[in-house]
Amino acid sequence: MSLGPELEPFRLVKAARRLLRPATAALEARVAAGDDDDALYAALLALGKIGDPASLEVLQGALDRFPERPEPIAALGHYRSSTPVPKLLKLLENPDHPFKEEVVRVLGEIGDPMAGKVLKELLHDQDRMVRYHAAWALYKIGGRDVAQSLCRLLSDPDEWIVINVLEILSRLKEVEAIPSLVGQFEIARDPRLKAIIISTLASFGETQLLKVFEEGLKSFDPRIQANAVEAISLLKISGLEMKRKLKRFYGHSNNRVRANTALALHRIDEATVTQEIQAMLDSPDVATRRSAAFVLSKAALPGRDAMIDRLLGDPSYAVRKMALKAALALETGVSIGRIQPLLTDQNIWVRREAVDCARKIPEFPAAVILEAFKAEKSPPVLDSMLDFIVERHLDQAVDAILAKIREEPEEGLPKLLSALGHLEARDAILKARKSLGAATPEIMREYYIALLLHGDLGVLAEISAALQDRKREEEVLLHIELAGELGAFLQQTDRFSRRLHEALAAEVAKDLAGVATLDAPPAPPALQKDALPRGLELVAQGRLEEAIRFFEEYLRAFPGSTEALYHLAAALFRQGEVEKALPILLELLEKAPGHVAGELLLGQIHFQRKRWDELMKLYENLCGRLPRDDPKTLGQVQGALGLAYFHLKRYQKAIETLNQAMATNPRDLSSCYHLALCYYAVKEHAKALGLLRNLKATLPADSRVFRNVEELIQKLEDEG
Repeated sequence: MSLGPELEPFRLVKAARRLLRPATAALEARVAAGDDDDALYAALLALGKIGDPASLEVLQGALDRFPERPEPIAALGHYRSSTPVPKLLKLLENPDHPFKEEVVRVLGEIGDPMAGKVLKELLHDQDRMVRYHAAWALYKIGGRDVAQSLCRLLSDPDEWIVINVLEILSRLKEVEAIPSLVGQFEIARDPRLKAIIISTLASFGETQLLKVFEEGLKSFDPRIQANAVEAISLLKISGLEMKRKLKRFYGHSNNRVRANTALALHRIDEATVTQEIQAMLDSPDVATRRSAAFVLSKAALPGRDAMIDRLLGDPSYAVRKMALKAALALETGVSIGRIQPLLTDQNIWVRREAVDCARKIPEFPAAVILEAFKAEKSPPVLDSMLDFIVERHLDQAVDAILAKIREEPEEGLPKLLSALGHLEARDAILKARKSLGAATPEIMREYYIALLLHGDLGVLAEISAALQDRKREEEVLLHIELAGELGAFLQQTDRFSRRLHEALAAEVAKDLAGVATLDAPPAPPALQKDALPRGLELVAQGRLEEAIRFFEEYLRAFPGSTEALYHLAAALFRQGEVEKALPILLELLEKAPGHVAGELLLGQIHFQRKRWDELMKLYENLCGRLPRDDPKTLGQVQGALGLAYFHLKRYQKAIETLNQAMATNPRDLSSCYHLALCYYAVKEHAKALGLLRNLKATLPADSRVFRNVEELIQKLEDEG
């Protein structure tokens, strides 16, 4: 078999794991020793990232040994193996599992259809983040009925969930979802939500949706109008009909409506659109001028060169930044002359955009970027410049990169090291070691990866030795994390340099054994037989109709059983029979006032029906009675209560409660999102901006929520 470029990636990964096996064995030994400390939990995560099939049994055992820890669950998610799926599903039989959210997320990462049925049931879980991860997990798993299942979430009272479901439906493009989307558009009252639904429907490109989009044009909300204009522009209708429907939006007071109209009609009505853009250029409003630049980045209009030149000199950095994108659409030679001066713009984001534009022009002079790199101090701009340098393989930048490292910057050091690795500058990498300062995992990760990219496989032996050297116990946590990070990197063969590929290919020649399978036969599910636990087992298996019949029979035998009443109400709720669940739940709370699980379930019903007043009263009382040692439930209640305050426009109370929810669960993205909206509503724009920027850094760049967050950030920056 050839050991050249056609070598199968899995052989390279297997060879790397063999070299890392002494480190893997040391990590497995630490887990087996059972010391309940940070190093043990870090070792579990490291084993997951390395992904050695021989470690899978160790990790599955850890799932049983440490049921109250999230690390074994997260570690198994790195494997993308179906083997642990039955064990993970078993955890979900406990509806109050402390890490249900993490289990659902991991099932999505694994993507095994075996989990599909359980995930569909969890679309209606009381925990918003469980619903969020269940929706995305089903998208990753796929299947014909996924869109239909997700459509049931369109009426979810949590806007965060609905936006994510709309994003998934726009990606799936299953026409079966259209009736549900249209129906939701007709009953929705929130203008932001109606605008997003229009955008989702636009992705289908179906001409029969024209009447829905025309309803959007009649709206008084500019967000809905702007999205409706864009949606109509994507339909295959005649130019004359499109002009007849949209021409009234020329000169619209909202910049997005105006820009979308210009884009829709620029080929049909070039002269009028050109006049419209000239008028937008003369506007004193920053957002309008920025929208003019956006149109020019996509539409070739007469006199575009002169208009872009004017925008590149605009006093607003937001306009200059967008104008750079427009300049990129011009002839390459012309673009270079326009982009180059903005490499020294006073605003860092304009400079970064200038570099990003330069990266897209093969003829852009490297010397100009290299000269700007020497003087640049801003980490975001340096990041883009380093991307330019690595993409062009500019070896002449090595000395300048080393000089930057010697300045010991607080930010950007990992990126500088990574660039040296991709440039295969081994001598410079070794020289840089003296200037690295504190050995943080992030910095040392890039240092060792840089050496690996040079083909230095001795790095793996060094990490293995460090893990077995008991004299260096104070550094063991660092090296555990590094072992995991290097193991994860060595599975990304598309990121390998030529030298690393060659070094591992030589190792493959020594080891052409077969590939060990990652999967083993699933363990048979355990059976439970006695009374009430039998009903719980039926619920856990998703056999809700059987469970409901069981609990009804149980109550006939044991009238007044509060636990049976609760589980019957919960099963009916999960089945979607809320009207039947409600009287049973009220009977439970009459027999057992203060039944926490029952009150939580009643709160879910209020939440689902958007009865914000009732939810507020119930959860205000409940918050004071919840045990402080149950942060998961407390966080759920605080998040729902904060959302109730938000919808009741009690923004200060919402801010206070959502902050508490985030303190309890920092990963509650929905609370973070609504907290930002609250701050925006009370005009505390700096706080809103900080939260939104954190969200932007967390969310996938191609998600609709990301675009909404980005749009609001831009609006706040323009207003600032």
